[in-house]
Amino acid sequence: MLLLLCGQPGQSQAAEVWVFFRPDIPLHVATLNHLKEKTEHDLVFCPVGKTTFSFLESRPPACAVVLGDAAQQLALSMLWKVKILVTLVDQPSADKRVVFLNTSQPAALQIEMLKNFRKDLAVIWYPYVSERFAPDAGLSEAATANGVRIEACRLADPRKLPKALHSLNATDTAAILPPDPGIMNDAIIKAILLSSFRSRTPVAGFSDAMARQGAAFAYILSPENLAGALSEHIDEIVENRQLPDQHKVFKPWHLILNVTVLEKLNFSVPENIRHQAKKIY
Repeated sequence: MLLLLCGQPGQSQAAEVWVFFRPDIPLHVATLNHLKEKTEHDLVFCPVGKTTFSFLESRPPACAVVLGDAAQQLALSMLWKVKILVTLVDQPSADKRVVFLNTSQPAALQIEMLKNFRKDLAVIWYPYVSERFAPDAGLSEAATANGVRIEACRLADPRKLPKALHSLNATDTAAILPPDPGIMNDAIIKAILLSSFRSRTPVAGFSDAMARQGAAFAYILSPENLAGALSEHIDEIVENRQLPDQHKVFKPWHLILNVTVLEKLNFSVPENIRHQAKKIY
C-alpha cells in the first residue's frame, strides 16, 4: 500500500519524494518515521514487494530515496532521469542517477579513539569472515593516516580462533570488529571480548549491545541522525543549490562508551571523551 504524506499546511512548493525501503526491517521503518518529522517535502512510500511497476511509470518524482539493496533494485527500474539518494547498501549502483550516502563504520574515528586509550598503538587486529567485510580502502587510508598497521585475520575456520587471538597479547595492539554476521556468533564474540579483557586490549565494536558486552566503545548509526542526513541531502537535490556529489559520507555518529571496561583495563577516560558519548556504561 502506498502512503502519501503531505507537507506542512500552507506549503505550495513541497516536492514529491519517493522513498523505497523494506517494511520488514526495523531500521528502515524507524528512519522513515523520523524523516517524516524532518522534511517538509511530500514523501511517497514505495515499500519493496508492494509497489507496482505501473505506479513507477505513472509520473516522475522530484527525487528518490533508497534504503537497502532490494530497494535500490526496485528504484533503478524507474525510467525517470531523477537523482536517487541511496544508503544502507553493500554496493551502490554505478547508475549515474545514484547519489550514495556511505554509512560504513567510521574507521578514522575508531582509530583516533583507540589511540586516545593506547598511546603507543601500532597494530589494529581486524577479524572478519565474509570477504565482503575484508579491510577496505577507507580502513587502510585511516590506518596509514594514523601511523598504524592493519593485521587482518579471516576467521573462515572457527577452530583457528584461539590461535588468532594470540595477536591481542601484544602491548601495542587494539582491535576493530566489523559488522560481519559471520563473527556475530555469540561464542566468537564472547571469546574475543574475554581475550581482549585478559590481555587489556581495547576493542572498537559496532553496536550498543557490543559496547554493553565489553567492547571499549562503539559508534552507532541512529535512525534519527540518518533521517537528518537524508533530509539535508534531499533539500540539496530538490532545491538544486549545487550539483550533488555522487558520494557522501555519513558523519553524525553516536558514541557509546564503556567506561567500566576501560577503567578495568587501566585506561583513563578524559572528560572531553566522556562528554562526546551519547551513552556511558
